[in-house]
Amino acid sequence: STTTTTTHTHTHHTNNNKFIIIMGRITIFSLTECPHCQRTKGALADRNIPYVDISLSYYPSKRTDMLALSDRLTVPQVFFNEIHIGGADDTIKVLEQWDTEKKYDSPAERYEKEIASQPNPKDPRLGVPKEPPVKETPPPPRNRDTDDVPVPRGDGTSKMTVLAVTRILLDRMPKDDLPYRGTFYKNCFKGSAGTNALKKIFKIKTTEEAVAFGKLLQERHILDHVTGDHTFQDTDQYYYRLQPYATPNVINTFRVWTDRVDPNPEALVIRLKSMLGKVESKHTDSEGNLDYVAASNDVQFHYFEEAICEIQKIDFGGMSDQEKLAFGINLYNLMIKHAFMKVGIPTNNIQRASFFDTVSYNIGGDVISFSELENGVLRGNARAPYHLGLPFPNGDGRRRLALKEGDCRIHFALNCGAKSCPPVKKFTSNAIEEELRIVAQAFCEQDENVRVDEENHELNLSTILYWYQSDFAESKVGLAEKVVEFVRGDKKAALERMIGRKGKKIKINFTHYDWSTNAKESKTYMGIDMKGDEKSVKALFNF
Repeated sequence: STTTTTTHTHTHHTNNNKFIIIMGRITIFSLTECPHCQRTKGALADRNIPYVDISLSYYPSKRTDMLALSDRLTVPQVFFNEIHIGGADDTIKVLEQWDTEKKYDSPAERYEKEIASQPNPKDPRLGVPKEPPVKETPPPPRNRDTDDVPVPRGDGTSKMTVLAVTRILLDRMPKDDLPYRGTFYKNCFKGSAGTNALKKIFKIKTTEEAVAFGKLLQERHILDHVTGDHTFQDTDQYYYRLQPYATPNVINTFRVWTDRVDPNPEALVIRLKSMLGKVESKHTDSEGNLDYVAASNDVQFHYFEEAICEIQKIDFGGMSDQEKLAFGINLYNLMIKHAFMKVGIPTNNIQRASFFDTVSYNIGGDVISFSELENGVLRGNARAPYHLGLPFPNGDGRRRLALKEGDCRIHFALNCGAKSCPPVKKFTSNAIEEELRIVAQAFCEQDENVRVDEENHELNLSTILYWYQSDFAESKVGLAEKVVEFVRGDKKAALERMIGRKGKKIKINFTHYDWSTNAKESKTYMGIDMKGDEKSVKALFNF
């Protein structure tokens, strides 16, 4: 099929493997991880229509050109030569119109006749970037000499990565829920069963050698006694468990991180985001829908599952507020995608309450849930909607992590629009103020989020501003004066006129919040799966 041009060339590749010069063209301003961008590109590719993709992920300076050309801050923004078509829905509507009009034999022929045959766009802002793309900060080298595990191999040993050893053990070690003195210990095995399994998996000849290897795995935190009280032994009396099962609600604990730690946490989280983004892209179809089940079984997701454990050792408390803000937003958005793949997607309010309060990360040694990261850290330890107490009460050591002052614009950064995405996916401490300004304006320019009805003197707002009203204004009445800071153009002028009519009260309405996702296939989040070992009367009588 016809493949798209890249931002590095003025040619496109055709079925007969010849390169032809593009005259007129379709240009898309996009982001690599935006499902709406992928949906738009997919619609073009399905019709064998080539395009030039200008990725703001790799060329962030082109964001200024996109805004100047389209007067829009969201992506994608699509141009047929120098004519601005609009976003994803606008573009797909035009293509579907082409399908029904049948002006030519195919949409591809219509593209050739009406777009490609025209002169190349003269506006330099639609030009392919000439500068090199922005590159990720490379990670410091791993300490393979000290981090890899010596594994028995016949008469000797060979070294394997912690990831490789853990994956083998996950596939082949016994696993059961075992009772002991009123508690069911989940996903564990008896020492004797573990010893026999190690002998079989690694072809270890004697029980003594298998026990010694089990103790080495325990020293390396690959397995442990279920309560951490006993070393590995060949016995039915003690239960052991692999590290990935140790804390089911803390999802970045595939391993205990003992390797080197990147001194730049901001670069680390952006690199991890890119790593997971590649898995996403691989399993996203032309409609922009993601198969979360297939993604979770991808071998590259396994590499991500180990890599994300490095977050256990970063110095969260040592960051400045600007650094914490950028890092926290990036990490929250990454956690959402990771959790959807690993533990599933909540589908009702009860599941959502459990999901945001229970699913957690180990961040620099502190276990922090979604709700605690958003409300405890990023909102400066503010009470979460529908919660009675503070995220970090008196005496909670995590209070030290809370920002001194919250910024209401984080709510625009933590939520992606239903029809398009804000053109910032990576937040940086040195540009966080500008990045938050852009995402606030991008969110508010969408009518689903902010709609000004001057005729009826009404302001229709996203439910997000209802949930977090106290972050924006002291009362519902003050929301209009806050929102006017974030809107632009005609919408801003209309809202300013409404505010100026002092004798007339603006009616504030809140729109229904759309919880739908871009999931093609996914498992449903079940809070019960997040629970660890269980107290049970039944366990008193099972030995």
